[in-house]
Amino acid sequence: KPTNTEMVSKILAHCNERKLAVVPQGGNTGLVGGSIPLFDEVIVSTSAMNNIISLDEVSGSLVCESGCILETLNNYVGDRGF
Repeated sequence: KPTNTEMVSKILAHCNERKLAVVPQGGNTGLVGGSIPLFDEVIVSTSAMNNIISLDEVSGSLVCESGCILETLNNYVGDRGF
């Protein structure tokens, strides 16, 4: 599992060179089912990239990595009054 964007880029470059289809997965809660492979795609899970980077408490804008789970984000902002 990649832990940073450089690793994701290398995986995607490898797949692109070999014309391999990719299905990205984030926190993989299955809420919307958008990350389910249909055939023989390469799954790129970003679940190890799950850090909350910042929360602007004036605008309510949150920046996080792609592997964050929505429940974790909801709890984080809820603890801060949002």
